[in-house]
Amino acid sequence: MLNHWFDLDMNMNFEERLMRALEEADISQSELGRRIDVNSQTVSHWCNAGSFPRKEKLALLPEALGKPLYWFFMTDEEEEHLNSVTASKTILNPKQAALLDIFDQLPESEQDRFVSLAKTRLEELDAFMAEFLRKRRIDPQS
Repeated sequence: MLNHWFDLDMNMNFEERLMRALEEADISQSELGRRIDVNSQTVSHWCNAGSFPRKEKLALLPEALGKPLYWFFMTDEEEEHLNSVTASKTILNPKQAALLDIFDQLPESEQDRFVSLAKTRLEELDAFMAEFLRKRRIDPQS
């Protein structure tokens, strides 16, 4: 019985998400049908009658609607959580991670000094490049 309710909830969520994707993409059910080679009545059944697309048609939805396949089966709460988690993550390359690791080991006063030294070094490099370009008669704006 629980399995039946799970499938029903998943299916209802799929219907809602499919309708939302159509609205956000600003396309009709007929247009979606054309994009994935089914008739509009089939798409209507997916949206309103509780039926699922076949596997090969389901695989075409992401390209047709600009949403990843998992999106069609998420709840709004899951989507919000995923967005909040991924939006706050910055992926560091190995050099950035090493620099941050070293920086985090410094006392706060040394962290401030480190930032100040880095800013000063960037200013020195900017001045060097400006002088280099001036002597080479290269316009730095081009």
